[in-house]
Amino acid sequence: MKSWCLPVPKEKAEEMRQKVLKEGLLRKDLKIKEGRKYVYIPIKEKIAKGTKKMEFEKRKEKFHFKEYALSIIQKKYGEQISLPSSFDIIGDIAIIKISEDIMKYKEEIGNALLSAHKNIKVVCMDRGVKDERRIRNIEVIAGENRTEAIHREYGIKILVDIKKVYYSPRLATERKRVADMVKKGEVVIDMFAGVAPFSLIIAKFSNPSVVYAIDKNPDAVYYAKKNVWMNRLDKIKVMQGDAMEIVPQLPKAEHIIMNLPHSSFKFFTTAIDKGKIIHYYEIMEKEKIEERIKMLEEESLKRNKKMELLNIKKIGTYSPNMVKIGMDILIENNL
Repeated sequence: MKSWCLPVPKEKAEEMRQKVLKEGLLRKDLKIKEGRKYVYIPIKEKIAKGTKKMEFEKRKEKFHFKEYALSIIQKKYGEQISLPSSFDIIGDIAIIKISEDIMKYKEEIGNALLSAHKNIKVVCMDRGVKDERRIRNIEVIAGENRTEAIHREYGIKILVDIKKVYYSPRLATERKRVADMVKKGEVVIDMFAGVAPFSLIIAKFSNPSVVYAIDKNPDAVYYAKKNVWMNRLDKIKVMQGDAMEIVPQLPKAEHIIMNLPHSSFKFFTTAIDKGKIIHYYEIMEKEKIEERIKMLEEESLKRNKKMELLNIKKIGTYSPNMVKIGMDILIENNL
């Protein structure tokens, strides 16, 4: 089938796909086509000078796993239940949260996901994040018995074992936004790097002088090093240990990333001594956001620094009153 499309360089393809999707221009009924250097995104109408017409393959009509699972459970148990509709995909692994009241149907739910999404080879149940390393409590409920996969984000390959390290595909757009703020030749410190997705995206797109990727979890450090090697990004220096001990030994940085959402505040004074712009993430109650900003300002003043809040945004919602926020904070000497 012929359609208008946008030819986009591979490294910008995901960013453009998200943009045209948000604007309601993406042809969801057609498969995106990939060439040697360009990705061709089918769109509903001619919108720019570079737009062209091409032949595209039609997508097979999908059935929703939720409807399929409900029909199986109805036939097998004769029961009507409420199922989760959202799940994460990391590589070819689907991760879904299942409440206790429908736990006995986990096998049917997992098999329904495999049937509805042919790109998924493993289905895992997520019982929540445990300890300061943010590791998911994972159980394989359908498909291949493994928890390791390669995920692709803006053309970067990210190897991850979801049972040993934490990685969230939902932060992809935020990581690219931060990378776009980093200028050529700048120094970046990623204080809680995990498998290094922030560091990888920054090293790929921003041409920094160096990115220091730090993590306490030896498994995260192992996968971060593998990812640096796999993507040939030698400007990333992966370091294992406590950021509170390592960061004071590093040179000053133009950007510091603090993505430890339950504990970032404890490390803020370490960051303000070394960073110019701090990308700060925390999960907190909505009504306590203003209080937290004041506390950050007070901590800055104690160290004779002036803090300016450049940007604040909601990254995600965790419950009716708990949100993950992201802040870009400029730190300057208090004259």
